[in-house]
Amino acid sequence: MVIPTHCRPLILLSTVLTLAGCQLAPNQAKPSAPVEVYAEHWLNGQDASAQKKQGLTAYLALDEAFMSIASRLHLIREAKHSLDVQYYIWGDDFIGHMMLHELLNAADRGVKVRLLIDDQNGTALDETLKKLSAHPNFEIKLFNPYKYRHLRVIDYAFRFNHINHRMHNKLIIADGAIAVTGGRNISSEYFDASEKFQFTDLDILFYGQAVEHANSVFLSFWNDDLSYTIPQLVGRGTKEELAQLKQHYEADALDKNVIEQKIDLARILVDSELTKHPVNWAKAHFIADSPNKIRGEAEPDEIIVKQMFDLMGKPEKHMELVSAYFVPTTAGADYLSNLAKNGTRVRVLTNSLLANDVAIVHAFYKKYRRGLLKNGVKLYEFKPYIEREKYTWYEVATGHVIPAKGRSSSRLHAKFFDIDGKVFVGSFNFDPRSAHLNTEVGLVVESDQLQNAISHKLDEFLPHIAYELKLNPQGDIIWLEHQKDGSVIEHQTEPETTKFQRFMMKAVSYLPIEWMM
Repeated sequence: MVIPTHCRPLILLSTVLTLAGCQLAPNQAKPSAPVEVYAEHWLNGQDASAQKKQGLTAYLALDEAFMSIASRLHLIREAKHSLDVQYYIWGDDFIGHMMLHELLNAADRGVKVRLLIDDQNGTALDETLKKLSAHPNFEIKLFNPYKYRHLRVIDYAFRFNHINHRMHNKLIIADGAIAVTGGRNISSEYFDASEKFQFTDLDILFYGQAVEHANSVFLSFWNDDLSYTIPQLVGRGTKEELAQLKQHYEADALDKNVIEQKIDLARILVDSELTKHPVNWAKAHFIADSPNKIRGEAEPDEIIVKQMFDLMGKPEKHMELVSAYFVPTTAGADYLSNLAKNGTRVRVLTNSLLANDVAIVHAFYKKYRRGLLKNGVKLYEFKPYIEREKYTWYEVATGHVIPAKGRSSSRLHAKFFDIDGKVFVGSFNFDPRSAHLNTEVGLVVESDQLQNAISHKLDEFLPHIAYELKLNPQGDIIWLEHQKDGSVIEHQTEPETTKFQRFMMKAVSYLPIEWMM
């Protein structure tokens, strides 16, 4: 049928109005109850009960990627009752499927598994998640899903205000008693297992008082109206499809037997840290945004920024800030500058232009550099390549050498900072997106020991992994690259970049989109 010319504008208008008015279908999920806490078997041999009664939390910092993945697998394999898992990104790759296989094995043991993934993750895992949903002990939800799953451009055009807010949380809790949070998502590049590049990151394992609030935070997101079940979004898998997936995972695991042995060794080390050696205990607080932040309805006390400042206070002696994406805004730059001018030692590490996996963010950071340096803030930018003296655990286990040999393409992804003996480790970047758009989580630990350990690590490694920024006598920024022999290379422009890249950063910085960075 040929549509009359005079009708076409009306049809187009009708289509646009229909799309604009389309909302997600009503959420059919039923609320879940809180999990029971089973804590006894996790820290046997320790005086854990007495420490918990004092309101303390045991913690173990996880800066090595290998120990970080091993800690998660340890929690999954040793869980006896429940596993609550919440992530922003879950890769359709080696690490992503290894973790799904481990969760499936836990479900087979009778452990109740709840997996919540932000839908910004994409659709690559839809079929796998659909098959896993056939398991009676494995519940899966997607947070703030796109309505047009395979035509997401329509959501960007007509539902941008909805999908621009994301759940950036990273959390896994076993038996309601022990947890890991931090900066790492579940994908190969976060655990030194990518053959393209690696993220440098930091997580923290914790047990005790702070886990109680982590349980509540997970449940608030799980039961939120924006958390939709996989069956509602993409359908429920069949028992036959689940059986086929199990066979595939088991066959794949046999092929990776060497990796399994390597991970088992790391899990023994994790177990030893928890059960056979003295554990660090401190007062700690799990803090998080409310899911209401996604809708713009959160109360001030439900916002992580306020919680952080209330707990950590104003820096007096020093503040060390490590943020993969650092866009301080005018207010934040003034705050850091005033601290430095008043005698507080302020040190910031973020990505250099070539190391930043979201290059556009760099355009809105660079314009604050000169002012920060002028006012006494110490700035460091993470190098895009790091010289490696040994192979990664993944290379050793698989024989696959990550190019280039001896020189790893690396990017900073960590988000932590310390203020006068209090340390935050979590998912929060020092930028407008974390502050206003996404939800974030993290752990605040009141520990001079942890703060001193982080400061000493930064003192030791910053000269090797980062450029030190200074102002020359003319007031221009220079980048100092410290060499192993003690010499220093001085760069007049951003290292490893081209004129075109620098021009693009300058041009982009004029766009009125800093609020989204």
